[in-house]
Amino acid sequence: MHEGHRQRLKKKFLSGGITSLEDHEVLELLLFYTIPKKDTNPLAHRLIEHFGGNIKAVFGAKTEELVKIDGIGEHTASLIKLVPQIASFYMALDSRDKAAINNSQEAGMYVCSKIGLSDIELFAVMCLDAQRNIQAFEILERGTVSQANIHPRKIVECALRYNAASVILAHNHPSGGTAVSEDDRIMTKNICPVLEGMGIEVIDHIIATSGHTYISMSDHGLMPN
Repeated sequence: MHEGHRQRLKKKFLSGGITSLEDHEVLELLLFYTIPKKDTNPLAHRLIEHFGGNIKAVFGAKTEELVKIDGIGEHTASLIKLVPQIASFYMALDSRDKAAINNSQEAGMYVCSKIGLSDIELFAVMCLDAQRNIQAFEILERGTVSQANIHPRKIVECALRYNAASVILAHNHPSGGTAVSEDDRIMTKNICPVLEGMGIEVIDHIIATSGHTYISMSDHGLMPN
């Protein structure tokens, strides 16, 4: 009985694509590959219900939260966590080898592809040459990102190491929060004068809020003059 259901669901996906599936069917199909010969429908429903009726929340859940669900082991949790990261990787393929950053959208998607899916806060610097070609993208801090622990000296050293003409500051909001915090503003205000005093332009501060959404402080008029 289960085998027949699996074949029908696979055929539905192959003929109509993922948009032809209900949310629980997407999870069912995924679970086929780690839970053989068992009805995965109840588990798919249970996952969505546990995480607030939202399949996005299922994919965004931490591994330690997923394995608390009866029927989900580390193997299955790893597969669930892999899905959004593969999606982000795929979406970034067009820009990954892009030589130059020409606007905030390109910068935002590049940053999202690098740190948007991290479960912890990361602070990074994108170093650009005079033609705005990417010379490096370095993660300088891991953990709580604030003006207290992001020292301008580290950013200056990074910029000088790659002979950067300009930089784009970047960090992520693992919570998905889409507001620029006061800490974000103060951090940027403290960093910009130091770099610009050395002739290194700070173009933007990008805050990644997911694997494909971001905030550009430049677009919102929040960069120091």
